[in-house]
Amino acid sequence: VCSKMTLSRCLDIMRDLYPEDYDFYPCTWYLPAQYEDFCKEAEVKNAKKRKFKQTYIVKPYGGSSGEGIFLLKEPKNYISSYPSKRGTCHVAQEYVSNVYLIDDFKFDFRIYVVLKSLEPLEFHICKEGLARFSTVPYKRPTKKNIHESFMHLTNYSLNKRSKDFCHSEEEDEGSKRTLSSVMRRIDMDGKDSREVWENIELVVCKTIMAIVPEVKVAVHKTIITPGKTGPSFFQILGFDILLMDDLKPILLEVNSSPSLSMDSEEEVSPGVTKYVRSPKDEEVKFPLVRDTILLVLSPNKRKHCEKKRRKRLMHLKKLMSCNESVLSRTSSDVTTCVQMYEDGGEENVEDEEDEEVNQQMSELHLHMDLDCATNEMEEEKFETVPPDSDHKLQTQEGDLHNPDGDHEEALLEESCLKQLYPDPYQEECDQFHILGRVAKLYMNSLGVRKSAGMSSSSFRTFIRKCEFGKKGLTSASVDIMYLDLQRRWDNMNPDLSGLTLSFQAFLDACFEISKICFPAATKLEMLENFVGHCESHLCLRENED
Repeated sequence: VCSKMTLSRCLDIMRDLYPEDYDFYPCTWYLPAQYEDFCKEAEVKNAKKRKFKQTYIVKPYGGSSGEGIFLLKEPKNYISSYPSKRGTCHVAQEYVSNVYLIDDFKFDFRIYVVLKSLEPLEFHICKEGLARFSTVPYKRPTKKNIHESFMHLTNYSLNKRSKDFCHSEEEDEGSKRTLSSVMRRIDMDGKDSREVWENIELVVCKTIMAIVPEVKVAVHKTIITPGKTGPSFFQILGFDILLMDDLKPILLEVNSSPSLSMDSEEEVSPGVTKYVRSPKDEEVKFPLVRDTILLVLSPNKRKHCEKKRRKRLMHLKKLMSCNESVLSRTSSDVTTCVQMYEDGGEENVEDEEDEEVNQQMSELHLHMDLDCATNEMEEEKFETVPPDSDHKLQTQEGDLHNPDGDHEEALLEESCLKQLYPDPYQEECDQFHILGRVAKLYMNSLGVRKSAGMSSSSFRTFIRKCEFGKKGLTSASVDIMYLDLQRRWDNMNPDLSGLTLSFQAFLDACFEISKICFPAATKLEMLENFVGHCESHLCLRENED
């Protein structure tokens, strides 16, 4: 569902319906199916630009980790310069060249989003994320630097191979940084990071509203049996977001299986690498995984886990508060006891002295345990406190020896996840439910349980039940429309094959029928009239809450 082509298709449809709301995604073409359209639209765009011609980035369908990505200045070079890529499907997009830079380097954000459930829809965003930097100072694409992958691409999997990749444990340095450190840098540059983050939240919400109908259809086809409740599941999604020079967020892609690895590769000698601990990945991903599990647990299990965490924390507090005399004991006293133990090999040493030495050694070990406990509590505090809405990490000055435990309890209850839907963005997002209503029409009309798509007989039945014949659609025109759409989408999407209509093809059919039967000033108005007509005839209207 999060493949480059499916995502692009979903967002393209929403941009046609809501042009002012869905302007955060680059124009996209599917190659080679839309190669002619790509060339024509590129020619028009280049005619408008006098100084800098538009650059295009081409990504292989189903590719990952930056493999197989290249830049083009002229669409015709897709065929002439890359004959080996014929027969391979690609996605071509406008390359965003006017980007926001930090220390002259291009970067993008990896934002983590937890899709908790589909029915009812609920999703959360992680308050902390990662910023991945290119490893060569950025310049606008030219014929000379257009092949500089380490300059134009920010993929970590690609840039970690660069000799200039910088591993740094400082949060505001290196080729991988935390999102909060970049937000602080934006504030230092005199910009408003709060507004940037709110715009990113809106991009996430609108994108989820666009892809959820496709997700529901996929789940319906493969898992859910009619009349029975579907299984419980969740998904962690990775949103790759770029900032333009005016700090407007641009969505690059959505990853359905983002890496949750907490280590990184580091070259120890020429050609030899090893995996090392990555503090920045741990800072982001450990709380993400922990709080996601707590989020999807049942209330009873969640309460049990939180109770165990509190019990563990109280145990550490007891360790720190017990034997204060041991903590105040000087190291010279312990050293003297150790020396007595080492020199006490004579046979006339009394038993009382041996017992005293053993007691001192035990106290020394206890002191070491308390140090470990203190470090563990500090890590617990650091892991649990996410950045605030301004993405400024605040230092906590609470006393770890506080007997009331209010500070520690508050830390345990804090989560790195923030709910986006239903609250606080439900009212703003509910206007984008039109594709969800179309998906319900499609699922209701599939006919055969767990069918791969809508068969020709199911499509005819749908047309007949909705009485489109009375609005001028003949049986012959319906059959021609079905065959045309089925062939078009089989050629466009390599993952779909067979004599059925995919959901995307059914969407095209809905647009064509609405244009014929419900002409209106906008596509949105036509589609809403079409969907309302179908819902009334199929008895699918829902109460508006």
